Amino acid sequence: MPELDRPPFEALVAPQGGGVAFSTERLRWLVQLRWVAMVGVALASVLAAVGFYPGAAWPLMAGTAAVGSLYNWRLTRRSARGELGRGRRAGVSQIFVDLALLTVVLWANGGVRCPFVALYVLHVAISAMLGGPAVTVLATAAAFLGVGLLGLTDVFPVLAIGAWGPHRPWDVVAEVAAFALTLGSVAYVVNHAASELRDRERELRVARERAVTEYRFFESTLEELAAGLEVLAVGDDGCAVQWRNRLVEQLTEPERGLLWRCPAGRCERDESGECPVERARRGVGGGRCRFAATVGGEDRVYEVLSFPLGASGSRPPAGTDRLVNIYVDRTQATLAERRLLLAERLASLGRIAQGVAHELNTPLATIRTLATDMRDVLEELDHAPPDRREGLLADVAESAHIIRDETHRLGRITQALLAGGDLSRARARDHVALREVVERATALVFAGIRGGAITAHLDPSLDDCFVRADPDRLMQVLVNLLQNAVDALRTDGGSRVTVSAATDGGRVALVVDDDGVGLAPEVAGRLFEPFATTKPPGEGTGLGLYTSYMLVQAMGGDLTIEPGPTGGVRASVRLVASAPGAPSAGWSGGEAGAGPGAHRSRGAVG
Repeated sequence: MPELDRPPFEALVAPQGGGVAFSTERLRWLVQLRWVAMVGVALASVLAAVGFYPGAAWPLMAGTAAVGSLYNWRLTRRSARGELGRGRRAGVSQIFVDLALLTVVLWANGGVRCPFVALYVLHVAISAMLGGPAVTVLATAAAFLGVGLLGLTDVFPVLAIGAWGPHRPWDVVAEVAAFALTLGSVAYVVNHAASELRDRERELRVARERAVTEYRFFESTLEELAAGLEVLAVGDDGCAVQWRNRLVEQLTEPERGLLWRCPAGRCERDESGECPVERARRGVGGGRCRFAATVGGEDRVYEVLSFPLGASGSRPPAGTDRLVNIYVDRTQATLAERRLLLAERLASLGRIAQGVAHELNTPLATIRTLATDMRDVLEELDHAPPDRREGLLADVAESAHIIRDETHRLGRITQALLAGGDLSRARARDHVALREVVERATALVFAGIRGGAITAHLDPSLDDCFVRADPDRLMQVLVNLLQNAVDALRTDGGSRVTVSAATDGGRVALVVDDDGVGLAPEVAGRLFEPFATTKPPGEGTGLGLYTSYMLVQAMGGDLTIEPGPTGGVRASVRLVASAPGAPSAGWSGGEAGAGPGAHRSRGAVG
């Protein structure tokens, strides 16, 4: 497997920006060294005061030791409180204070003639170890400046405040002590630096080994992922493949270092319509697409998600240099989506089939009832007296008209289906007279009710009410509402259905009331759900109210069903009012319906 081009481990574990040279630990080390130096200065001032080093300005030396100790005590207090600080500024300030204190002590001991002038070398060495080249140059310049100022005391004796002239053998002791102190201090500093370097190398080695282990573990984990993963390097000519796991190698062809190209000739992209890799490359956000591929002899569907590597926040930075592509297997999800879509289509087809059966059942039931009535009338006609024959013939003619109209309606339903139409689609028109539609729907529903067990009352408020509607669809809605009312009264008791109208502003409410027992609470909440019915199996599809609701909505109206004001159930159809105009819209392709007294002889309409 091609390995990911990665920077050396030193770049991974080294602190960014070179780290901090003057760390808090190193500044504390300087404080400890300064305590040793101040003790030495105090001891030298005591030796000078008792006469071992005549000519030395021991009061100045003692004062310098006191000032240096006070400064160091302040730093010690700040260190204990965690306020010592860190960084170049804090380190350089301490180095320059030490150089100033050393210069004052040497001035009190005869200037450049004092053998301890070699301690400038120690301070420069410490600066080089802790601060790097820039601080070393500054410390060297400060040391030269101090030596130069001390040299002026030889040129201008008036500037001298002390002289170097110890008695023998103390001059030899002082020279040997100065040499030993300088050499030992430099050796200590060098050894300390070497020890610190070894510690850092050991930490670096441990970090390198840990990084190698983590990288191998991470790489092995990525190799075994069920998803594909690849890293691209963005260039002027495109995106070069830097690394990819095993799954991506099975999906695509380019080797490491070659330009990336889409693994599929055609893919389904997201709503942006843009290649997700190009979107991520331009820094405008990630993207996704889907493609089909053959892996292990099986057809699979994969989704590619692309986004900039290391981007934080919702928007990646423009001009990003690396991208990550994730290949997710969406085969099962795609199959599930297709199965769900097929199930939805089958369910929709089932709803259409049941809707067709429901719509065809009403006119067929009417035709069957009227045909039975016509047969009975024809049998009675042979033996009827002359005064009765005229009424029977009128009933036969009326039934024939209704049967012909219902066959026309059946034809319109089938034609709408053949044309790919929707049974819940309506063609609304103006000037539709409510009474005419109500009378026809009432005649259809009450045609087979004999003996006056259930009667329909058409309120005078229906007169001169005109609405904007599709007359065929409105009659279908009324037939459903009236049939539901009749079925409920047959089951639960009751004998009267009332149809009325009320005008409210620009709308007309067509109201169907019955005097039954009313709505059960468990039924009221799902009246308009498809396939919801309270009728016994085989007697209802549960689509009547659902279809009626959709038809009323298609005509720009609203259908509500609620408990009646005096009991029973009230169904209200609210439609847009229309002014009277040309003759009321007739029935598409059919004859006008029965008049106001349709089937009074059979006792249903009052």
